[in-house]
Amino acid sequence: MVVFHFIIVGLLLVIVQTTICMPTPVWLPAPDFYYILVSYLAFRLDLLRGLIILFPLVCALDVVSGTILGMYALLCFSGFILLRQLSAKLPVNEILYQIPLAGVSYLVVSWGVYLFLELLQPGQQVTWSWWKMIVRAVLVTVFSYPLFFLFDVVQKYSHRSFLHWNRLRLRSDNRRRRQA
Repeated sequence: MVVFHFIIVGLLLVIVQTTICMPTPVWLPAPDFYYILVSYLAFRLDLLRGLIILFPLVCALDVVSGTILGMYALLCFSGFILLRQLSAKLPVNEILYQIPLAGVSYLVVSWGVYLFLELLQPGQQVTWSWWKMIVRAVLVTVFSYPLFFLFDVVQKYSHRSFLHWNRLRLRSDNRRRRQA
């Protein structure tokens, strides 16, 4: 159920981001909600569930955004792998580094994807601007606090069992146990 709930939440975030928060793909104050979900998945879920959740999210982002196909896949999967590797190696308490690490990794991954796409198609993209990307990284960091709280609630809700197994008692065929 965790996978299903996070796919629904991720698709809702994609819809909100691409319709309400982003009139154009290069609009400066557009927060990247998808990357906050990517960072949450990298920090809190296992590898297989995180990748299963990311696949429909990436497909929806590529279809709805209308930019270079595969760019969001490269951003999401490289950010997911980078954050998983970094969070496994850091011995610091998770509260101290997860949210700022999400913003810094967004900046690093965006720069890496920009350089990679610039090598493939020189001069076809919007020019790189450090101050604009730093503003977007700060937006990712600021919006991470409430969204991480929302994702924790969704994860807690999806771990709750709909069928309480302790109420459903299976009776054995042992007659002596029933009599005692």
